[in-house]
Amino acid sequence: MDSAYIVACCLIALAGVGIAAVFSIIPGLHIYNVIAFTMLIAFAFIDIFKSLDPMFTTCFIMGMVVGFSVLFTVSSQFFQPCDESFRSVMLPHERFLFEGRGYEAIMLGGVGSMVALLFIAGLFPFLTYPIGLLRELLRPHIYWILGLVIAFVLISEWPKDHGVGQTVWQRMADGWGQMGMGLFTFIAASILGIFIFCNTIIPVQSAFQSLMPVFIGLFALSSQIMTVITKATIPPQHIAPSLEMASHDVARGSMTGLVAGMFSCLTPGLTPGPALLMSAHATASSGEKQFIIGGGAARVLYYIGALVLFFMPDVYMRRGGAAINISLFFVPETVEQYYLISGVIALTGAVSLLMLPVYARLCAGITRRVDFRWISGGSVVLLTVMVAAITGWRGVVLMLVATALGLVPNVWHTRRIPLLAVLMVPVSLNMAGVGDKVAAWLGFR
Repeated sequence: MDSAYIVACCLIALAGVGIAAVFSIIPGLHIYNVIAFTMLIAFAFIDIFKSLDPMFTTCFIMGMVVGFSVLFTVSSQFFQPCDESFRSVMLPHERFLFEGRGYEAIMLGGVGSMVALLFIAGLFPFLTYPIGLLRELLRPHIYWILGLVIAFVLISEWPKDHGVGQTVWQRMADGWGQMGMGLFTFIAASILGIFIFCNTIIPVQSAFQSLMPVFIGLFALSSQIMTVITKATIPPQHIAPSLEMASHDVARGSMTGLVAGMFSCLTPGLTPGPALLMSAHATASSGEKQFIIGGGAARVLYYIGALVLFFMPDVYMRRGGAAINISLFFVPETVEQYYLISGVIALTGAVSLLMLPVYARLCAGITRRVDFRWISGGSVVLLTVMVAAITGWRGVVLMLVATALGLVPNVWHTRRIPLLAVLMVPVSLNMAGVGDKVAAWLGFR
């Protein structure tokens, strides 16, 4: 590769960061949705698309993934305040927002993101063989590993109401009401996931985005709807000139996030949420700052690390929507391509981190001038239009069903993590070799 080619790849990747920065301001939008929309545009101009060097398009997508991984939490931090009447637990970054410390939470998450980027760009190139070996060791056991994660999610459902009824039965109803709806959410999400994996009702030309309407409905639209009807008020945010954090908070938070990120990016069907929950227990992390730092590291390692595995010698693991989309037009062949991707990650990661404080101040300023409900309402319209454009009316119907299910945890004050059964359960069953039998028993075959 000559220097001009490398410079061109870097500039195109930086353009991807710019696109990610624009779309990251929309709360609830996922980077894979942006990539899907970009791919549809590319396929619409297929002659121009085919004339491009595949590595240019790959670097552009990598730039989008890196930029989005670092920046997308800013809009959700400032534009999606948590109304405690809708949640069973208020997470640390949500509490920071109501204390006027939303900017501080963003920068703490940025510390975790920086650690993960250093790990990916600086250490991954020296760990290709160990990671490849670890992947081969885990491959035959994924089904029961996911089964243990599922068991952990179910066992960790606990009554969140102490029970103030006058009789034993009333107190039992108080205790089992929330927990029972958490289990219902898990079962319903599992059935929905099995159905989607067995029946692709999305048009054939958009089949590679068959999960898009489900995830937008379960997590994005349901959250936006609750934000629109919330009665919360965002206080003025303090822009801190520096961060107050102990070295052990950075070390333990980063370790928790790196363990969660590696666990989730090497395990199909697993996302950072349950992985972070489990790794926090495994590493005995505690405290709000450690949680926020760990979350930043886990998200970056999950989104970017999973994509890097596709280019990594000895691994070549196609994991996640970005890798699937890239594999439609490009297959990595040389070690030099992997080193180029690592350099692109280092460059775009550094630029994204430099943008983070400016981006956070911008979003904090927007909250003072624009009612966050209007932003969430616009996001609902935009996401619906995007689903309709990419997946047609069938995708919209599927999205509405998923949205109804996604509202259940908010209405019944249960955790949202059981919704991830939509992915974990069918993947676990399929890898155990019983997915078709279960689907047939449910009448989906």
